Amino acid sequence: MKKLLFTLSAFVLVLIAAGSAQAITLTDLFNGGSITVNDKRFDQWTLISQSSSSGGTVNTNNIDVTSLVDGGRDPGPGLQFDILNNEFKVTGNDIYAYLDFKFGFRVSVLTPKEQIKDNSLELTGWDLNWLGDGNNDLGIYIEEWVGTAPGLNDLATKEVTRNVLNDVLSSDDLLFDSADFPPQSQIFVTKDILVWAQDSTDSASLTQFTQRFSQVHIPEPATLALFGLGLLGIGVARRRLI
Repeated sequence: MKKLLFTLSAFVLVLIAAGSAQAITLTDLFNGGSITVNDKRFDQWTLISQSSSSGGTVNTNNIDVTSLVDGGRDPGPGLQFDILNNEFKVTGNDIYAYLDFKFGFRVSVLTPKEQIKDNSLELTGWDLNWLGDGNNDLGIYIEEWVGTAPGLNDLATKEVTRNVLNDVLSSDDLLFDSADFPPQSQIFVTKDILVWAQDSTDSASLTQFTQRFSQVHIPEPATLALFGLGLLGIGVARRRLI
């Protein structure tokens, strides 16, 4: 009975810890902050570039980043990005209004036996408004590079989008993308976010996106050696039987 109560108490504590994840602003992350999710550390956050048709800049205090701890090993731990106060909203100007925001960060493992293998990106929140006149061009697009060094895409490239072209909304299939790559102790992620709208009656706003980083257990060299000896012993035994 005591063992059962202890197990239940531990489970409740896990739920409380999972539900109490605190958001950190992108401003704090750009100023040297980091996020630790299970055995993954997200750090070296860098603003690479930003531009807009209005000439304004993004207030990164309005972008919250929260840890996702409910993914197990696959899809794994991850991050949720919440864009507040219409910070990524663009209203058309009858020419081409846009916001382009590019940043990067590093993902590394704290436990050497657990390495990063594969990751995903998903659009989970947006607001598109357009006048149904059959002549529309507005939307949201995120391109992501994954590399072994900052700015590289030698491991993977992903892209997700939600857009309207000539009064036709893009397919739900474009909201999620994933990539496979060999196990890594660290990777560098670069994101380029584009929000645009053409007609003055139209607007597009990105409000949320998430991503996951799956993990795989890498046996220690001694374990691999024992496994190899075991296979060798099986082979010798089979030859003797023959």
